Amino acid sequence: MKVNPYSMAKITAALICCSCSLSSTVSAEVAFIPENPWPTSLFPMQQKGAISGRVVNAQGMPLANVHVQLNGLKGAKSDHEGYFKLEGIPYGNYSLTLSSVGFERTVQSIALNQESHQIDAPLVMQVAQHNLDEVVVTASRLAEHIDEVPSSVTYIGGKALDQQRQINDNLPSILMQKVPSISPSEESQNNFIAKIRGRNFLVLIDGIPQSTPLRNGGRDLRTIDASAIDHIEVINGATAMYGNGAAGGVINYITKKPQIGKKLSSSTYLNNSLSMVKPSETYGYNIAQVFSGQIAKWDYVVQGKMGRTGVVRSADAAVASPFYGLGETKSYNALAKIGYQIAPDHRIELMGNYYRSLQDSKYVGTTGKFGESPAIGIPSDTVINGGTPYNKALHLKYDGQYGKTAANLSLYYEDMNTVFETYNQNYSDHKGARLNFNTPFQLGASTKMALIYGVDLLKDHTVQKTMKDDLVTPDMNMNNLALYLQSKLNLGTDWILKGGLRYENIRFKVGDLTKNGKLTPGENNNSDALVFNIATRFNKYRYAQPFASFSQGYSIGDVGLILRNGVPLSQIDPKPVVVNNVELGVNGQMDIWDYQLTGYYSNSKKGTTFAETSTPGNYELSQVPQRIYGLEFVGNVKPLQWLSLGTVLGYMDGRQDLKNEGTYKDKLDNSIISPFKINLNADFKLTEQWNVYVQYLHLGGRDVFPAETYNYGKYPISGYNLVDLQTRYKYQKFTFLFSINNLFNADYYPVHAEVRGATNEGRYYIKGTGTMANLGIQFDL
Repeated sequence: MKVNPYSMAKITAALICCSCSLSSTVSAEVAFIPENPWPTSLFPMQQKGAISGRVVNAQGMPLANVHVQLNGLKGAKSDHEGYFKLEGIPYGNYSLTLSSVGFERTVQSIALNQESHQIDAPLVMQVAQHNLDEVVVTASRLAEHIDEVPSSVTYIGGKALDQQRQINDNLPSILMQKVPSISPSEESQNNFIAKIRGRNFLVLIDGIPQSTPLRNGGRDLRTIDASAIDHIEVINGATAMYGNGAAGGVINYITKKPQIGKKLSSSTYLNNSLSMVKPSETYGYNIAQVFSGQIAKWDYVVQGKMGRTGVVRSADAAVASPFYGLGETKSYNALAKIGYQIAPDHRIELMGNYYRSLQDSKYVGTTGKFGESPAIGIPSDTVINGGTPYNKALHLKYDGQYGKTAANLSLYYEDMNTVFETYNQNYSDHKGARLNFNTPFQLGASTKMALIYGVDLLKDHTVQKTMKDDLVTPDMNMNNLALYLQSKLNLGTDWILKGGLRYENIRFKVGDLTKNGKLTPGENNNSDALVFNIATRFNKYRYAQPFASFSQGYSIGDVGLILRNGVPLSQIDPKPVVVNNVELGVNGQMDIWDYQLTGYYSNSKKGTTFAETSTPGNYELSQVPQRIYGLEFVGNVKPLQWLSLGTVLGYMDGRQDLKNEGTYKDKLDNSIISPFKINLNADFKLTEQWNVYVQYLHLGGRDVFPAETYNYGKYPISGYNLVDLQTRYKYQKFTFLFSINNLFNADYYPVHAEVRGATNEGRYYIKGTGTMANLGIQFDL
């Protein structure tokens, strides 16, 4: 076979990891294979070729799932050995784009000419130095490019996550800044009122459930340290693919990944914090260390973190009440992951994570008076030790390829203990397995289909006890068996259609409960849930890619809150509450800007609301029909090489039918409807080594209930404004960091403080944190 020397080249791309400063080289060998041996001038309509290649990294290891696009006409992904192929390409000039999560997007000009024989033609290209704008998510239990997902997904990773955790490493605060319709941070150990689009959500760590829906522990957002997280994926709105608790969406913390191609990579982080209002007793610190690397077929990640916060002071320098607070808290996190490449098509990974966060305060909280005075901290010898004594997670994962079908199996165990001050505590553990298959089909020259199917098994056990281990709730056990099927149809390169369903069998069992001499016998309950989803997306124009989706989610609800009052299981209805979610949206990119605009509407026949009874601290639950609707916008623009601007906007409202008359004329309370939110941010690249980042957060007010009805969620929300500043300077392997949280010392009440208002004798009516300064250093090796 003859080879044209002028066609010989080699694709070499330095793909820069978007989440760190380390780089690796990717090369792709591309072959142009004409399908017609005749010259273009004789048969111009028949002359087509095929482009095939292989993508590997600097060490020659294949890269799978690399997104390959040809002028927007043809698309493909590299297989498990790095190979890809584009067929039916007319002769001409094209741009070939390679992109993959963790790597820099690469564009190369390609000329498919009139050669009459097969040609092996390596090409050479250089990588443009810019941030990755296409990432891979797992929103449909399938790793896919974010521009192939026909629903609203928020991705927080790399630089964005690092910036936020250096300003404030409390995960609910990070999510508040970046997720349009999530509830504002409570600035405490808890996330009791946290919702997405007014509905409860499911929290996962690498797919392991953290939420405790049987008795809401309010700690699922704080079950791992931010320094152990690689990125965060948030599915906004009900999802039919994740089971119980995902009525409002899913938050999946993806843990750190190994540095491939390097035996040892190290990152050391030290941070010191101090109140700028009154420094006394406020000093805190964080020390974090991450090791990772690859040795032959083995790869690993080892992470450790320890830290302590000082006393929290509000803008007026008073000690904020430590009631469920984050002050005077010691926290620890240890993560270990080890993977082994059994064969090119088979990999196994074991992950373990341990998290502990426990308060030890020498203050106790006073009772606040709504609208007049906050709850503050006063010195006391009483032991205050609320927090999360432990959260232990173990995860064994296998990925394999069997012909065209990709399979993965996850076995997991999670055990968590949460303490509510000196009152009582929750014990919750999950055991489960997830078996998932993905089978692709080629239905024509330009039509592809994939089926994602499998089975989920889950055993969820939760019980609430006093600090002396007496029962507060009965033992609650829920066994779930679920089958699901999801389809994805690519019609050419422009249309994407998705649809799927999930069936779940739920067996619920509660034990005996004796309180105040009264025995409530244990009972069993069996129920089923069948939910489905359908969605579409049109990708022809890069500047405007519309999508539409309908998806259902469901939740059992906080049954433990009712059962702890001695109510028999037979007197409540623990069947799944289904939420229907419709969303319409459009996103796009053009030159210097990108955006996503989404509108949504959800309804449920049994939405949940709470009210405090005549006994402080006791709440009653009611379930009535609810409707929630809203608008979300996320946009970014880079007008200058040294300036990037961004915004996140969320608006929502809703109604309920308290008398079940079909009128929906009653307003939803502030524990469900979050106030209008807008985040504005600017990133200034002053030099190659020096960056300055500023963000502004506005949370609006909401006052829609008359004073005579004030109760949980009905007190007026006053709103507030916060400004944060962060700057970083990189010198060789060192990065020097300085940030100020609440730069202008805003004096405010977090939304949760006003949601609770005067309930529980005003113990939750606590002011937010005043100005805090953070000084840190990071060393990367």
